[in-house]
Amino acid sequence: MNKQLVVGADIGGSHITAALIDIQTGAVIESSIQKEAVNAAADAADIISRWASAIGKVISNAPSDIKAIGIAMPGPFDYPNGIALIKGVAKYESLYGINIRTALKTALNFSGEIFFENDASCFALGEAWAGDGAGVQRLVAITLGTGLGGTFLLDNTIQNEGEGVPPEGYIYHLPYKNGIAEDYISTRWLLREYSIRTGKQIDEVKTIGELAAEQDATALELFETMGNAIGEVLTPWLAAFHAACLVIGGNIRKAHPFFLPALQQQLLRNNINTAVRISSKGEKSALTGAAWICKQSI
Repeated sequence: MNKQLVVGADIGGSHITAALIDIQTGAVIESSIQKEAVNAAADAADIISRWASAIGKVISNAPSDIKAIGIAMPGPFDYPNGIALIKGVAKYESLYGINIRTALKTALNFSGEIFFENDASCFALGEAWAGDGAGVQRLVAITLGTGLGGTFLLDNTIQNEGEGVPPEGYIYHLPYKNGIAEDYISTRWLLREYSIRTGKQIDEVKTIGELAAEQDATALELFETMGNAIGEVLTPWLAAFHAACLVIGGNIRKAHPFFLPALQQQLLRNNINTAVRISSKGEKSALTGAAWICKQSI
């Protein structure tokens, strides 16, 4: 295997995924993928050890020396300095104030570089480099899951400010109805609303997707409402940014047959010509995007 490789890792709320990435093409080396469950409420030592375990297994199976690790990390996080700032969200709070770069280097006995970037931004970078947004100059990528991630890219570079870019480059906090966008576009909204409207408690959004496929009226209505909400939130920004393409990722993307028509109708009504694509790579794009950070820095 004559490739220049780095490790890409994606930190989720309940697991870590890590793999070798070909830094020339952005391809994920499928045979190298490692996943490990993580208890986000555990103490710092336990969390760090599990992250290090998955990354360490990838490194130990690499055919050559690994000089860099890129990590897609949820925020709040001091990405340049590698310091966790997560609190008040019931996950990874034991890591607050800890230098994760130093902790992982120690746990892995790793002398190379470790880079961090926002997980939604890594997804966007991966899509722009080697995914459904490849070759697009002005790209917006969103992730639909526990929360609402969003990133604006110009020539494969993250935009945190400028024409058509929302505050800090994020969309989750944009004002919408009686709150913010994430209050109406997320797993928790779908689960809460289904319970309110039917009196039935459901634990996974996947189940609501299955109900929609069975023509459950409430499930169908919820996805249509969410599709409209996505369109209403994004319309002014897609227009102002002159976005050529919108790529949608996250676990909720799998239910796109039920929300995409409403989203596209919303864009059409507002004369938005942005192409909409559903990510075919999913979380692998976050791994690729984490590797892109390495590629730009080493």
